Amino acid sequence: MAGTIVEERRVQSRSIIESLINSRTETLTQYKDIMTYKPFEMNDTLQEVLEDFCESMVDYTAKAHFNLYNYIEEDQERRQSMLEVAGGIYPELVDNTQKILDFNDMYNSDVAAMQCDKLEYCLNSVGELLADRINIEDDIINAILSVDNA
Repeated sequence: MAGTIVEERRVQSRSIIESLINSRTETLTQYKDIMTYKPFEMNDTLQEVLEDFCESMVDYTAKAHFNLYNYIEEDQERRQSMLEVAGGIYPELVDNTQKILDFNDMYNSDVAAMQCDKLEYCLNSVGELLADRINIEDDIINAILSVDNA
């Protein structure tokens, strides 16, 4: 019985990780696509691509919070090593998430309100935020997988 519960938890954690990585890949692909529009000149096409990117990025960001971190926080994660890794990283993740949401608020809106002259700088900053986020998540993913495989 205990072996079955452990195996179910492993399957669930691996499913969450796979979903997160798929969402991450989609976001990074859209980020790469939007960068092909440089130099940025706001038009309907760029607005649509930017809105799609923002939606994907927010979905990806939420997936980490509502799937991976809720899984850890809701007492589903009992391994002390995992709780320590997650606890040490969580404040950094919250800050990262807020900055991503700030970008979304600025650029996922009416085209007239968009600051196209700052878009390249803001996208470069968001690229750095995504890279930092990936490093944070990979620390947790590696901890989960190393414990699962132990």
